[in-house]
Amino acid sequence: MTATTRAAYAEFPVTEYRARFERAQRFMADHDLDALLVTGKENVVYFTGLLTVGWISKHRPLGALLPREGDGPILIVPESLAHVAHASSWIERVKFWGGGTWYAGIPKDPIDAIVEATNELKLGQGRLGLELGYGQRLAMPQSDFEALKSALPHANFRDGSALIWRLRMVKSPAEIDALRVACQATTKAFEVTFVAMREGMNEREISALMLREMSVTGYPPGFVMVRSGPDKYQMINVTPFDKPVNRGELVVVDAGAIYKDYWADTMRMASIGEPTDEQWRYFEANRASQQAGVDVIRPGLPGKRVFETAVDALRELGMERQAKIERIGHGVGLDVHEPPSLDGNTDVTLEEGMVLTVEPIITDAEGRGGKCAREDVVVVNRDGHEILSTFPKDLWIA
Repeated sequence: MTATTRAAYAEFPVTEYRARFERAQRFMADHDLDALLVTGKENVVYFTGLLTVGWISKHRPLGALLPREGDGPILIVPESLAHVAHASSWIERVKFWGGGTWYAGIPKDPIDAIVEATNELKLGQGRLGLELGYGQRLAMPQSDFEALKSALPHANFRDGSALIWRLRMVKSPAEIDALRVACQATTKAFEVTFVAMREGMNEREISALMLREMSVTGYPPGFVMVRSGPDKYQMINVTPFDKPVNRGELVVVDAGAIYKDYWADTMRMASIGEPTDEQWRYFEANRASQQAGVDVIRPGLPGKRVFETAVDALRELGMERQAKIERIGHGVGLDVHEPPSLDGNTDVTLEEGMVLTVEPIITDAEGRGGKCAREDVVVVNRDGHEILSTFPKDLWIA
């Protein structure tokens, strides 16, 4: 594998990945861990840079072992990914598993490879942090996890999710640049799609326009949700239906492009024909609430204040019922939904480098005011904040 320079096709410079690993090492002491074992796509990509579509298979586990001290990390992949690992990951120590087609003497089973890597780093009796908690998933069957615990009977398996989120909640300048590109691609998709939107157009046609435009980055186009008309005003996280958008209906489009595995997440609204007075009232209330939440964002602010400010704006406009919402936003990055959750119970304080969405959603149960929702991607910076989602927030009249 000498033809390709190591990490020649990595999404970020090697210094970016080294900095992430070194931060993890510093934080491990605070969390009383000797190592992190990560297997989920987002975490493996975050720490190693590995580029593969192999994540769509649930039958070929891979991961990375990140020690607090001593030797550097070990990437653990099937031997079929040997060249991919060399070309895209900065990690020099790679342990393969598989049938031995290319590499003799390697373990046949991925769990055996993880065990070998753990013992090579002298962590067989160590405190190992895994993806066991909030917002995390082990990318292996439960039976494999049980086999891992049996093969390492003296290891202390712990939840490493708090450490992982502590790292990933605060983005580097390189991560923010990737999010900015994803947001620009999403904005372009809104520009093209909303100009083309017409009465009678199918929700799936709207979605197809958005997806096509978002793909111009050369990366996967992300997601699109379309909610139009009384039947869908009460729905959340729903796919586009095979239904036309009709005169008098509000249309909420929720979408995000992906760039270097980082997600955008933006909502904007259109009205098919002139909206009614009641629809305008709900839209303006939502606009005031969303803007109030965005305006207060700054370093050092308790996260729950963003929620409280947005909710207070609804109450001031007589929307007491609509003010009873679960949350008004979340973090975004390698996952489209990340901590912190912007709700009334969060204990997170905003820090420079956090990237958040602000998206209060209100619905008129009788359908006259429809569903109103707008969402921005907002970076917490030294001076307060920067909005990355730049498509206008006005109600588009189609």
